[in-house]
Amino acid sequence: MPRSRNTRLRPKDTSRAEARRRHRDEQREVEEDLDPQAETEAVAEEAPKSNPMFAMPNVVADIRALPQVFRKKLVWLPFILLAVTFGLSVALINGVFEGLPDPVTSVISLYISLTLHPTSLFIFFIGGFVAARASYLVGGILGVLSAVIYLSVISIASERARVEHADTLLSTGGEVASVTPELIVQTVGMGLVIGVFAGGFAAWYRRFLRSSQERAAANRAQKEREQAEKAKEQARADREAMRTQKYAEREARRKSSS
Repeated sequence: MPRSRNTRLRPKDTSRAEARRRHRDEQREVEEDLDPQAETEAVAEEAPKSNPMFAMPNVVADIRALPQVFRKKLVWLPFILLAVTFGLSVALINGVFEGLPDPVTSVISLYISLTLHPTSLFIFFIGGFVAARASYLVGGILGVLSAVIYLSVISIASERARVEHADTLLSTGGEVASVTPELIVQTVGMGLVIGVFAGGFAAWYRRFLRSSQERAAANRAQKEREQAEKAKEQARADREAMRTQKYAEREARRKSSS
């Protein structure tokens, strides 16, 4: 007689498949853990080295680099402003602006007062800020040029006053102030010193702004990396919870089928 066969189905052993699935998930998690570390190392390698805020200048190298510095068109802006100052000052001395409205003449006078005297920092600061290198030298050149323009304007104004009031001066025995050697030395020296310091300060301020922007960008990048890491950890926790739930459902089905 034929032997009876056991027709009841035995439950399928899924322990090996589950072990392989868990191994693949663990490998994926390890790779995800390594990605932020590799990204951080790459960012650290690509980050530019910050220059010191204060450093002694290399005067000889900066002097040699001056022709290259003046190839930048924006460096000529303060020199153009000084030329405009000289032209407006001569025109003002000669009475060219007498027919203009008072607000216009007030603006012209204010511009001259801000740019003419060697102690005015406006021109020197612009020159030092726009110069890519040797900012203190550019400021010194502007200081000497500003002193020369200032002395020239004083000389022109004195000569015009002497011509216009010649009769009065002869009758009263008065004199018009003129440009003396002492005034020349004092004005040129003052313009040179102030121009050098103002140009150097402008360069320092430019580096300060640049470093502040770089620090802000680095902080934003660090915050974005932290947020990405938190998102990955949350996604990893969600996957683990999903795997645990699926495993529990499979175990429940296996027990029910057995």
